[in-house]
Amino acid sequence: MQVIRSIFLGAALLSALSGCSFLTGDDGMFRDREGDYLVAPTIAPMSIPAELDSFTLDELYVVPPALPEEKPTFVQAPAPRPLDTNIREGVVVQRFGDRRWIVIGAEPAQVWPRLRDYWSTAGIELAAEDPVGLTMETAWQGEAGSRSKYLARIEPGLHAGNSEVYVLQIGESYVADPAAPVNWPANSASLELEHAMLDSVSVYLADRTDLYRASSVSLLAGSLESESKAAIVRTNDGETLLLHIDFDRAWSQVGQALNNAEIEETESSRDEAYYSVLYTGVNEEDEPGFFSRLFGRGDNNDGVTPAFTIRLITTEDLVTVIAVQTAGADDNGELRDQLIREINNNLI
Repeated sequence: MQVIRSIFLGAALLSALSGCSFLTGDDGMFRDREGDYLVAPTIAPMSIPAELDSFTLDELYVVPPALPEEKPTFVQAPAPRPLDTNIREGVVVQRFGDRRWIVIGAEPAQVWPRLRDYWSTAGIELAAEDPVGLTMETAWQGEAGSRSKYLARIEPGLHAGNSEVYVLQIGESYVADPAAPVNWPANSASLELEHAMLDSVSVYLADRTDLYRASSVSLLAGSLESESKAAIVRTNDGETLLLHIDFDRAWSQVGQALNNAEIEETESSRDEAYYSVLYTGVNEEDEPGFFSRLFGRGDNNDGVTPAFTIRLITTEDLVTVIAVQTAGADDNGELRDQLIREINNNLI
């Protein structure tokens, strides 16, 4: 009977409390504070005595300024780019005649902070940098009268996921006023100094290849459209390779790609901008698969190995690479497209 009485009194007490504002009312112990921020007063920043360090009170999350109104916006999210399996591992210095540049297996936005680290580590002051144009200009280096200035430029590589780094050098005699902005030439004043700086940068970047895909990137540098310089597009005549490089480099790159792919070259003419090749599309060292044997893919009814002419067509700063079948079985569009893809896959 005593237990029943205790339960009854406890229930009655809880009922009484829930019916009043003792606990949950506006002045209750557990009142609702959800809207307190709407009427909270603004207080003055904390004042720190001059002899004490106040760095811990700096604003850690600064609100960035609003984007310009003319900034393009996407009504729909842009489609993701297809995966590119031609990402170069490590860092390589490419040479073409007197021209040299660094090829690195990382996006420009990943290379940018590492290149900035290089100048800081080397004790070289930057006079200007443009994270959108992906350029860095050093201050004058050396003794007065024989000083040098360098311009480093990052560009997208031939394949998505790769970057190219270029360096230009000028001497103090190139400019009338060393303090004035520099109108940079197309070529360095001293190839020796350019190559020495490029080698130094490449060694630094090569020592940090393990950091690129696991470290921070530059959001400003990443805002630039970093389309690769090589792209395959489909036309009414089949697949076509577009190279956003000059003809001299394109001619060399296509020839090197044919050699890397072990495609037999029978004739070529740089003046007429073409390569003649034999291409079966099948590695003769491999055993043909079931469907290849069944449908005879890679075989020629007339016993003639398919021959193709690869042409390079230059328009402004674009080189278009096409392939036309000239001998063998009837025009094999799939084999022609495969040849274009093979050239693209072996570009470096």
